[in-house]
Amino acid sequence: MEIWITAIIYGLATSGILFLVSLALSIGYGLMRVVNMEAMLYYSFGAYVTYTIISVTGSFILGALGGMVVGAGLGLIVETQLLRKIYDRPMMFTMVVTFGVFMIGIGIIQFVWGLEPKPVASPISAIVKIFGGVQIPAYRLLIIVVAIAAYILIQLMMNRTIIGKALRAGIDNRENVEGLGVNINKIFTITFIVASAFAGLGGALNAPLVMVGPYMGFDMLLFAFITVILGGLGSIKGTMVAALILGQVINVGGTLWAPLAFVGPFIVMFFTILIRPTGLFGKEI
Repeated sequence: MEIWITAIIYGLATSGILFLVSLALSIGYGLMRVVNMEAMLYYSFGAYVTYTIISVTGSFILGALGGMVVGAGLGLIVETQLLRKIYDRPMMFTMVVTFGVFMIGIGIIQFVWGLEPKPVASPISAIVKIFGGVQIPAYRLLIIVVAIAAYILIQLMMNRTIIGKALRAGIDNRENVEGLGVNINKIFTITFIVASAFAGLGGALNAPLVMVGPYMGFDMLLFAFITVILGGLGSIKGTMVAALILGQVINVGGTLWAPLAFVGPFIVMFFTILIRPTGLFGKEI
């Protein structure tokens, strides 16, 4: 029983990372109909900036904040200087262009930080006992709390603020919103920056759990795509639900049979698409 409870809690932590990292992909497609494959750069740079700041200051909090700021800054540059110019281009074109940006970013990482993976120590070494003495690292629980807070914040932003309401209206009918004097491009940019900051935070939080390396974005890109496809492209709620499902598939499935940790997400996505081609919460476009 302890093994299964531990696997479930670890799965929730994995879900938290998947959700944070997948937000940029989900919002990028939901807002601009652009498959922004460069989103994993925000994740990778967030992890590397966290490693660098911790090496200099010893503060994980400053490192995570730095990762968020760098993720947001990269999102601002990419959205204003690149994505706005390719919104109307075919999807395959945008995928190739943004993948090219992703590759350039990996080259920059290799030039600045080198090829060797970098270890990042966990900021919290405490162990928490739950459910009859099951021991869980407190850091895993922290990731779960941060992911829940991020989901609440992004939902409040989308549903309770003027920016969110204008954003949702602009997705449905951009011309009418602009006719009311709303700068929809500015609203798109703000939302994309927020999503990019969360991706940077995802990299910062995942840094102590994995070795920070130049190709860590490739490892996460596959699972992020599965997350947004399973949940429904452009659906934040779907992204969260899909992340919850995949986190359990990876950890609980991997406990049952190790190869399921990698193969399981593909199996779940395959059968979901057979039943519901748009994903769990996706809509026909």
